[in-house]
Amino acid sequence: MTSTLGRLLALADLPRGRLALALGLGMLALAFGVALPATAGYLISRAAEQPPILSLTTIVVVVRFLALARPLTRYLDRLASHDLALRAIGPLRARVYERIEPLAPAELGAFRRGDLLTRMVGDVDALQGLVVRGLGPPLAGLLVGA
Repeated sequence: MTSTLGRLLALADLPRGRLALALGLGMLALAFGVALPATAGYLISRAAEQPPILSLTTIVVVVRFLALARPLTRYLDRLASHDLALRAIGPLRARVYERIEPLAPAELGAFRRGDLLTRMVGDVDALQGLVVRGLGPPLAGLLVGA
């Protein structure tokens, strides 16, 4: 399984800078998502003790910050990871077309007109899910958990 993932990543040829950006934003979104319920729970339990309101202002500001930052970083994470996936798939799609073109039409007689094209587009587009769903979220989860 590891060799298959390595071959797919080599085939996708992901730009390292964009990969780091998408992974960093994913980690931030996940970290904010973990910190928000923890700080909100602390605020609720501390407010139940009815201390002076000024002693709660810092934690209120933190909860507000996390509540605003989490969806913003999640949006930016989605934007960066989809940008990364689409930029990686473009050159890959061009390479596949270049390799199939010399075979047409003589050596592809066994396939119907749009059959091969449909298969190729489906296979190349499936690699988009590798970056957006298969690579980024698990790595971000592991790094935030560590």
